[in-house]
Amino acid sequence: MPHVKDEDKVTAYHVEANLKMAYIRTRRDPDTKVLDGFVTLLGHSLKGVVVLPVLLQDAADLIRSLFTMRYVMIGLKGRDGTYRYAYMSGMRDDSWAAHRKKVYTLESFSLSVPGWYRAAAISDLTRIYLEENNPLGPGYETSVNRPALLSMKRVSVESSLEADFFNTLIKGPRDELLGWIEYPGTVGGKLSDVTMIRNIEVVASILAAAIVVENRMRRAP
Repeated sequence: MPHVKDEDKVTAYHVEANLKMAYIRTRRDPDTKVLDGFVTLLGHSLKGVVVLPVLLQDAADLIRSLFTMRYVMIGLKGRDGTYRYAYMSGMRDDSWAAHRKKVYTLESFSLSVPGWYRAAAISDLTRIYLEENNPLGPGYETSVNRPALLSMKRVSVESSLEADFFNTLIKGPRDELLGWIEYPGTVGGKLSDVTMIRNIEVVASILAAAIVVENRMRRAP
């Protein structure tokens, strides 16, 4: 087939229009929506002063929306050194009230201390807590969003039970535990996949940076 020279038919306008249309199409791509979410969170730092409560609530809402989580909770280290739930998105009022009463110590997040929840490390930052390994005792049904589903059985390695959850740790520059992001499976009944986990770890890093800055400003004379 003879080569057809089309150089004279392609103008700067066509190049620009092609790129603009391609960019618009990518805005519907799930990966691009995740990047937009990161930009939204990072945009808090461009406002001069980061309002940490707003950032943390936005992060919880964003994770739940982007990854269709049933709920998201964020816990923080307090001035007394203990850890408590502080922000949530999607929890029932009574379930959230039950979580707000819980108080943890640093040892609560250790994988080696016996007597606490049994977890498996997915990465340096993320652990998974499976319902089979952590059966809820009597009276703890209110700590889950849908207690009626606690009798369900796991049907595949990808399926999520009601009491399954992940913790992605929020760590400071010296590996100090500043808080954590807790989330279950998706609304479709699936466990979070590794891409979701990696993206949530990025959110945790953004929050860690904001918390460190906030703590430094609080200690400044």
